[in-house]
Parts: sequence; structure tokens; C-alpha cells
Amino acid sequence: MVQTRFTQYVSVGSGRDNATGEANQPFRTLTQALAQVQSGTVLQIAPGTYSTATGETFPLRVPAGVTLQGVTQAGGEPPLISGGGNFNSASFGNQTTVLLLIGDAQVQALAVTNPTERGTGIWLESANGIVRRCQLRNCRRDGVFVTGNSLPLILENRFQGNGASGISLVRNSKGEIRGNVFEQTGYGIAVSDEASPLLHSNQLRNNRSGIVVSRTARPVLRGNRATNNQAYGLVVLDDALPDLGQAQAWGGNYFAKNGQGDVQNQTARPLVSMGNQIDPNRTVGNITFVASQIPDQAAVPPVLLDTTPISETPSPNDPEANPPIVELPPTEASRFRDLKGHWAVTFVDAMIERGVVQGFVDGSFRPNAQVTRAEFAALVMATFPDDVGSVTPRNERFRDVTQTFWARDVIYQARDRGFINGYPDGTFRPGQPLTRVQALVAIANGLGIGQANGEALGIFRDRVQIPSYAVGAVAAATERRLVVNYPDPLILNPLAATTRAEVVAMLYQSLVDQGQAPAITSDYIVRPDTTLPTFTDLSNHWARDFILAIANQGFIRGYEDGSFRPNLPITRAQYATLLVNAFRPTAQKSAISFRDVPPDFWAADAIQQAYRAGFMSGFPDQTFSPDHHILRVQVIVSLVNGLALLQSAPKASSLNRYRDAQRIPTYAQAQVACATTLGMVVNYPELDRLNPNETSTRAEVAAMVYQAMVIRQQAVAIQSRYIIPASE
Repeated sequence: MVQTRFTQYVSVGSGRDNATGEANQPFRTLTQALAQVQSGTVLQIAPGTYSTATGETFPLRVPAGVTLQGVTQAGGEPPLISGGGNFNSASFGNQTTVLLLIGDAQVQALAVTNPTERGTGIWLESANGIVRRCQLRNCRRDGVFVTGNSLPLILENRFQGNGASGISLVRNSKGEIRGNVFEQTGYGIAVSDEASPLLHSNQLRNNRSGIVVSRTARPVLRGNRATNNQAYGLVVLDDALPDLGQAQAWGGNYFAKNGQGDVQNQTARPLVSMGNQIDPNRTVGNITFVASQIPDQAAVPPVLLDTTPISETPSPNDPEANPPIVELPPTEASRFRDLKGHWAVTFVDAMIERGVVQGFVDGSFRPNAQVTRAEFAALVMATFPDDVGSVTPRNERFRDVTQTFWARDVIYQARDRGFINGYPDGTFRPGQPLTRVQALVAIANGLGIGQANGEALGIFRDRVQIPSYAVGAVAAATERRLVVNYPDPLILNPLAATTRAEVVAMLYQSLVDQGQAPAITSDYIVRPDTTLPTFTDLSNHWARDFILAIANQGFIRGYEDGSFRPNLPITRAQYATLLVNAFRPTAQKSAISFRDVPPDFWAADAIQQAYRAGFMSGFPDQTFSPDHHILRVQVIVSLVNGLALLQSAPKASSLNRYRDAQRIPTYAQAQVACATTLGMVVNYPELDRLNPNETSTRAEVAAMVYQAMVIRQQAVAIQSRYIIPASE
């Protein structure tokens, strides 16, 4: 059943507290509106200042299921909530805040300030609320404080002039801090205790320090920009260990132009940076720079955020502002009394028929009961009784698995098949519940499906909770459709204890993957599109088919917002990476050291391969200029030379096809004539105009590289009116 959403109205200028809250009778104060609000209500807040002077009593508690939505007139300021009141925090005792978000409460398009001593703007304690497009300014302590087991989304806000930090995340909090701007404050983002949030695409500038990570915090940093801060862009203290990039997911952070330095590591362990833009000469402490292994990662540079004020009001039709409530489809009956109408009934009954699982003597299946490690071993060996993958018999025995333990044999069988391992202390812990991510990793390992790129995990809204060791295996399981998520396919809940129903569903999907069972239709099977990438900005684009064909093979990528940006210029480093991905060339000459390509540069290996294969060359001053754009004629020359296509003197007359043939440089005429004869050249929008000396776009390069693949019989020809036809 779909939950009803109500809209009520608050206006400090025209409202009355004895009103009904309807559009023509708004409440005057938020205090009154929140006192009688029910879950599912959106409070539309008119412009104005809401404070103790206008009748507000702080802190304002926003109940679960309630949204505070600011209404901003064109060119105007968002509604301002200013004040502060005491409350007793379970984590920190007596505190002062403006708004206290409970559960999944939301705050959007508001300005919040707390002028009281040590005052906080918004407090979340073991809550999973959303703060979006707000302005947190001039709070005496923190703009937003996140503690307990909170899992919030803090999106597209502006933090300015706050005394201590823009956002502080402590205790065991997680969640996503994405697309925010922090300026003129103490620390932009402070992460401490055991917090492990995802910090993504934030801008931190003109603060005392950008990001400060302390104690045992483990945040994940992706695509952030920290510049012009007084001290450092990133500071790591105590035993903290931020994730600055992995082979499966490059960092993409940019730390530069900060006062004392860009990165400071005060811990005893090395800080590993992969795929970030950091000047090693502006760092302090032990920092290891590792070249990222992601193909064409320069196609996804650090996100440059819009710096215009964020105060617009989301449309009432915005699906993010009004998320749909999932209505469960009817399910069939079952032989078990507690499975009637259950989401997993089809999976369970199918596995019952195969003799893999059975119910209990009281006629129940207990689908929501947690699965222990011993029970999982029994289930997986019942599902795959024959050898799957490699079997490595081992003599070691677990000291907590006795000779008479009911699951002793299947535990060792599952261990030897690679499905599950014991612990370093020699125990197996058979009664310990298995988490969802552990189950997926175990199945992936046992079936030998290998690892996949972490991009496949981008569909999960809680992907930041996936442990780093599990990224590759869970990505592979996702691509193979082994993952079954209820009630929301996009919520993985990786650290939750897995249930009997969930394990049965995942094991059934494993049988489908192995060709041992027919596919079952279910809304909860995660179905990433692993067949053909899609991009939001390619509709009716002339190069759409070329781009999708080359992206489908993983040779080039789009951007994190789902776009491809086909008309952007391509750099020499990006082009080198695409060449290496598409052609896997062999070296024809010795390596060379380019002065402007340090060993930890993200494309250093690709540049060397492209150079040694003869696709590209450097400049006389021993530079490569990796960030310079590449011209159309240079693309043609590099493809012809690198692929050794110039076998005989081409017909110079083929250049007569181009109205601007006189603009083709002398050094390139033979290669352009060869490419024209072979059908490699793609011209848009005018077929007879080569534009040889113009900067090549991502679309143009993708099209000509694909045509080169067709010539080498690596790809099937695409029909396009912009291809110069091959000629004899």
C-alpha cells in the first residue's frame, strides 16, 4: 500500500498558530506545525526568519517521515531558521542545536544558523535523514553534527562561517556527504572515532583545514577538491586511515594551493594515494603514491561543482524530493504457513523441490531467521554437491568444530571448495551469524567467478558500506545477477546478518548462473545493465553508436553523473589510455622518461605503451604534455602509424574529397590519404570538411578509433553517413 503524503504550510508573515495548516491557512510557527504533524507530511515553509522572536521554541524536533521544505522566491533568500535550544544527547550529554532530525526526517532548501555559544545547526543521532540544498551558516560550533549509528545523506549544501566544523561525523556514523561547499569555517569536514562515511565531490576552500580525519575513522574520499585552505587540504591523525583510492575505484581528489601544505599524514602508517591530484612536494608525512589501474580514468576528472548559491526549491515532481513508496506485488501461496505472500516464496519452493532446503516440523520455514556460518556451509554444499571450481583438500582442523558437531563434514567440504574460511586463531565460529556481504563473497569465491570493477556497485545507494576487501567479489556477483535485495533492490545492507530467505535466493541465482536451474522472475533480483552502457546526453547524437560500441568493451567511460560529454576535448593522456585499451599494442622501441610524466601519474603506463608502440611521441624538450588537447589530424596520424597501415604510397587524389585539404599539414598528408582510402575518417557535420587542425572531441576520437578497430577486424562495421567511404 502506498503511503499517503500530506502537505501543510507555515508562514511567519501571514500564518496563525490556530490555523489548519492548509495553503490558505498556514501555521505561523514551525513549533506549532511540528507539534501536530504526522509521518509522511511535507511542511512547506514560506520565506522569512523563524526565531524565538517570532515564537519558535528550540530545538525543533523533526519527527521521522517528516520533511521541512523551504520555499524560495526567484532570486530571493531561503527561509532562515535562527536560534538554539538545549537537549540531552545520548552520545554527548547536554547540547545546543536548532534542528534535531529523528529517523528519516528530511530538511531541504533552508538556511540554518545557531548564534548561541557552542551551538550546532542540525543534529543527527542514530538517524538516517537527508539534508539537501540548505545553507548552514554562522553556527558557533558545527553546521551539522552526525553521531551514533547515523546513516544520513548530506547533499548539495553550502556551509559558511561556522566556528568549529562544517560537518562533524563521529562514533559509528556512516552515510554520504556529497556535492557540498565548505568555506570560511574551522575544519570543513571533521571525521573521528570509528566513523566511515563517503565524502564525494565536495569543495573545501578558505577554511582553516579542509578535511581532518582522526582516531580510528575510515572515511572514503572520492572526487573532493580542497584548495586555498589556511593550513592543509587533508590532515590525518592518530590511527585514522582514509581511503584515497583503490584499483577498483580511483580517488579523483584534488588537494592544491593550501597554505602550509596540501596533505599532512601524522599517523605511523603510510597513507596510500591512488588516482588523486596531489603534489608530492607539498605533503608532510609518509605518503605512498600508486598509479591507478583503472582504464581511461581521466575520463572522470574530479567533479567541479556549481558555485552559485544553492537555494532553489525542488519541484514537487522531483522523485528525490518525493521518493516513491514501494508497493509489493502479490506473491503465490506456499506449502509453509509463514511463506504465504512472502517475497522469496518462489525461490524457496524451487529449492525445496531440488531437496536443498527443508522446513521445520511445525510447518514453518522461518524465512527471516539469521543464518549461521555452519548453516551456510550446509546450504552451499547441498546446493553444489558436485565439485564446483577447484578443490584443495587441507588437513587443518578447527578447534571449535568437534568430532560430533552436526555440520562438521560440510564445513570442511565448503572450506576445501573455497566457499568459506576459518579465522587466524584456528576457529571457525560455526554459530556466528553470516552477514550479507560475507555470503556474497563466499559464493563468488566458491564459484570462481572472479573480481569485477567496482563501478558495478554504483547502483547501490549504500555502496559506501561495502568493505574494501569485498568490492571486487560483490561487483562480480552483481554483474552475474546473484544479488537479491528486499525490499529495495538498490539497498544492499551489506553488513546486516543474512536470513534464510536471502541465502536461498542468492544460492538459487547461483544455480541459474551455472546453467543448473531456470531463471525466476522477481522484482528483487538486482539487474545492472552489463550489456550496453547508456549515457544521459547521447540521445540523437551523431556519434552515439560509435560511443556505445566502444564503451561496451570498457575502452572508454563516462562521468559519474551518467553523462558522456561527447563534445569535450580529449587530452593526450586520455587518448593514450584509449589506444592502449583498444589495441593492446606491443612495444617497438625502448622506453623514455618524460619530464612532465612522474611515475605516479595516473596514465604513466599507458603513455609509455602508446609511445613504445609508435602511436604517439614526445616533444624535443623531453616532455609529453599529457594534459594538452590533441588535434584531429594528430589522431589520424597516430592511428595510421601505430597500426602500421601505411604499407604503400596512398593516392594523393583521395585528399580531394576535402574542401579544406590545403589545411592538412605536409607531414600528415600521406597518413590522411591512407586513412581516407581505408574508411577510417569520420567527419561531422560536413562530410567533405576535415577540419584537421581543430581540437578533437571525445565523440570524434571514439568514432575514428572504432573505425580503426573495424579495419583491423576487431569490430563490426557501423552504418553512419559521416564515415568517408573506403575506396580502392
